[in-house]
Amino acid sequence: MAPHATPHSKSSSGIRPVKGVFSTDAQQFLGKHRLGRVAQRLFVYAEEQEDGRVAVWRLSRNFIPTGQKRFLQKERLFAEYVPEPGIYINKVMPVMRRLDDALAVADRHRANRELFAAEFEYQNVLRLDEDHVKATFGLGLTYLERQEKQNADIVFRKIMRIEAAFTEEHKHLFNDFGIQMRKLGMFDEAMRYYARAYRLCRTDEHLLYNIARTQYEKGRLKSARMMLARALRLNPDFPEGKTFMAYLESRLRGEDVPELPPQ
Repeated sequence: MAPHATPHSKSSSGIRPVKGVFSTDAQQFLGKHRLGRVAQRLFVYAEEQEDGRVAVWRLSRNFIPTGQKRFLQKERLFAEYVPEPGIYINKVMPVMRRLDDALAVADRHRANRELFAAEFEYQNVLRLDEDHVKATFGLGLTYLERQEKQNADIVFRKIMRIEAAFTEEHKHLFNDFGIQMRKLGMFDEAMRYYARAYRLCRTDEHLLYNIARTQYEKGRLKSARMMLARALRLNPDFPEGKTFMAYLESRLRGEDVPELPPQ
């Protein structure tokens, strides 16, 4: 997924963080038998992180940062890569702004329940950046809200292979997506999805709560209580968790209690 196109800003020390396009000479073997080597100019987008390392993405043919990011020390970046400010200003920044603008339009359409218009705009983003995380989630949520399980399942399978989808930055998106799958009765898909998210983020009580809700919907009350207990160990004051735990305890004691409201 492409990072946001934002202007440079100075850090508290007054030194401008590294952000822009760089290039380097790369060697690429052709075929399996090493028939020869071809010199290739490799362009990357680089952005300095708070810890001082520089995150680096390859640029796609559309000049969009794509794929898995690598981390370099700043000294190595300056030693092995050449700044390309013209490509950053004239190619990368404009296309990243186009992505951000199109995504904002799509999100507004979805918020207004203009779901076919939202689908069109999300697809526009994905034509430029096929692994754009927010657009992929938005498209999936659009299909779920239209109750199109088959299309939603296609997007679900795509999300499962995008590593960047399961990060702290997108935590609220994968929680929303899982909730909508559960509401449509896609319990097995939701559990596979939450299991993948849980392997990458084990300290989110909301994620554990949603796993518990899915287990409950599948009729596994004891498993639901176990996951909910983990959520409450992380946050004992979690109000939804406490309410759900009280309900589960009543059900497990065999008490006649009203059905849990949908969520």
